[in-house]
Amino acid sequence: MADTRPKEPNQRELAAAGARNRILAATADCIVRDGLAKVRMAGIARAAGVSAGLLHYHFDTKEQLFADVLTYSHEVSGVLNEQAMQSAGDRPAQRLSSFLDRCLPSDERLAHEWLLWQELALLCIRQPDLAKVGAELYEDLYATIAGLITEGVESGAFHRSIDPRMVAETAVALCDGLGSRVLANDPNLSLSDARATLAVAVGVLVGHDGPLPEPAGLVAGSRP
Repeated sequence: MADTRPKEPNQRELAAAGARNRILAATADCIVRDGLAKVRMAGIARAAGVSAGLLHYHFDTKEQLFADVLTYSHEVSGVLNEQAMQSAGDRPAQRLSSFLDRCLPSDERLAHEWLLWQELALLCIRQPDLAKVGAELYEDLYATIAGLITEGVESGAFHRSIDPRMVAETAVALCDGLGSRVLANDPNLSLSDARATLAVAVGVLVGHDGPLPEPAGLVAGSRP
């Protein structure tokens, strides 16, 4: 009988994967620190501690690299989102509130991710291939939020019959608009203001009895 167990990666494959991840992380850091216009492949290679040849071995073009950086950022955020969901427990309103807070620049890591996506947003408009990657990642975001809303409706915590997908898109649009202002240090909108606006608006959209509760991390006192 053939062995159907997954093949364990060898040392060469592990080293290649490690180098690729270092390149992706270094690219994200360079974009956030210097701005997209100043990012160069040679600078990314130096920041990642790899040769220019190894960088081009993994990524033929800057466009391919940027597309993979978006996916890499989304995957890293996904791990942290799952941790936030575990902290939120099983109450639908708390889970939705905690997840939406992950869509704001509500801590240092999320501010970093926001700066990265803001830098790449205009490029998505100009480059169809990159725009396709961005759209696919947003689809995953919409689906996750719509799923949380559906859970709340099924449990009786939410009382609206509005299409969960429509509410999800509206909630993300609110997060994008409010988050941009928070990131720009708008003197008329603090992070607390953004959270309060989001809690009230989404609470109304899903038919919650009042604003959504504070995110789980805030209740526990672990977030500023």
